[in-house]
Amino acid sequence: MVSSQVFEIVVKRHQGAIRRFLTSLTKGDTMLADDLAQDTFIKAFYAWDSFAALSSPKTWLMRIAYNTFVDYTRSQPASTLSSTESIQSSICNIQSAIGASGSSFEIRNDVQQAMLQLSEPERLCVQLALIEDLSMRQIVTITGMNENTIKSHLHRAKDKLRTFLINNGYDR
Repeated sequence: MVSSQVFEIVVKRHQGAIRRFLTSLTKGDTMLADDLAQDTFIKAFYAWDSFAALSSPKTWLMRIAYNTFVDYTRSQPASTLSSTESIQSSICNIQSAIGASGSSFEIRNDVQQAMLQLSEPERLCVQLALIEDLSMRQIVTITGMNENTIKSHLHRAKDKLRTFLINNGYDR
């Protein structure tokens, strides 16, 4: 069993990345992402003895988070995670809560809307490669996908994101 102080350091170091990753997978549902992150860290705590250091702790935690998300989605009706209405209301609530006005919120909103145009595998690959800045090897470890499949998802995702953003007034 891992000492609680060591595990606390691991959690503090990686909780932001895990939450961002899960928020992306849940299409902006921060409450669900927080629940899944908590489940991830509980699973990691009890499985710490199985961590063989063949990858970094972050990669290992991302894999647990991804599996936790997949387990959750399998247990839910198909429509639970596909509702864009809940994402739109979350965006409105965030905007109201922080009083966001102006371009930075609009840009984040546009990027979030662009991300919704992607398939789940494309969104996953973009989140890991471009937002979390993980290596191809780490992404393969987390997702279990073939490297060429990941590259294909990234290529298609970048094209879709570029097209969406250009069609919404961004020149480049």
